[in-house]
Amino acid sequence: MSIIFETTGVFTSLQHIENIETAATSLSGPCDSLAHILGNALLGNEIHAETIEMTFTAPVIRFRERALIALTGAEFYAYTDEREIAPFKVHLMEKGDVLRFRQPKKGTRVYLAVAGGMQFINNESDNIVLKQGTRIEFKRNYNELHKKLFDNLSVRRQASWGLDAYSLARLYYSDVFHIIHESEAVLSLDSKLAITKDIYTVTQRFDRTGFILEGLPLQLRHKSSKQPDRCGALLLNKNHELAVSLKHKTHDSNFEHFAFIADYHLAKLSQKKPGSKLLFKWVDTEEFMRQKESYDNWIKTIMHQIQFQHNIELSK
Repeated sequence: MSIIFETTGVFTSLQHIENIETAATSLSGPCDSLAHILGNALLGNEIHAETIEMTFTAPVIRFRERALIALTGAEFYAYTDEREIAPFKVHLMEKGDVLRFRQPKKGTRVYLAVAGGMQFINNESDNIVLKQGTRIEFKRNYNELHKKLFDNLSVRRQASWGLDAYSLARLYYSDVFHIIHESEAVLSLDSKLAITKDIYTVTQRFDRTGFILEGLPLQLRHKSSKQPDRCGALLLNKNHELAVSLKHKTHDSNFEHFAFIADYHLAKLSQKKPGSKLLFKWVDTEEFMRQKESYDNWIKTIMHQIQFQHNIELSK
């Protein structure tokens, strides 16, 4: 095996993306699809390659062979016995290295990408959650960049370049979330105003399927006839509490769907944890499209920066 989990952490799972265009809103795959994409991009992997999603308490991971890795997502600062493993950089792990994580300073989920991809060895139940005895094997689908990075990092063990965490602050650190009506008539007028006036807090009722928020109770004009079919749906339960769905298809009559959170804010939504604050702002279709275009252009800029650094590595 290529990786041994000496501890499995909380909600540790192997994730992959089926369709990059719908990765953020899909009800399957990584909660923070952007972190998954950036981790694979840093390593020069195919975007669809698997990543390990770790939540709250990360596992202790022992490497049984050399590997190129990248950590993305929340600020889970990792370390080995010899050095710090900075996020948003490429690192060379040697056989026998043990990767440990401190408690996150910011965020909930961290992603581990490995050059060449990963796969389960003994996962007959197809459960994505890593449990005791689950083994992860490297696919070793190494390209020319991977081979060059193995050579270039053989001494210093860490790339001199990476993504500046501050450049990601605009995305991950804001508490404001744009929301769009699923149906104008579902939410009462008073509640439509109230949701933007209060500051909602993520409660301890939290898992990978979503979470309940504490704040002003809301009222619906009538029941919604549509079940949410995307990540980031806003719902009300029978106690008039606000809930947010993540990677879960809801077929529960106790929850009514009335709006959804904008695609470009789903990465930071996935990084909220109990105690986090959420502020909501209604946006119309025109504003949504304008913000989405800005977000997509920002991602393209980051990808160009990564490709530029890859070209430098290949030229060494």
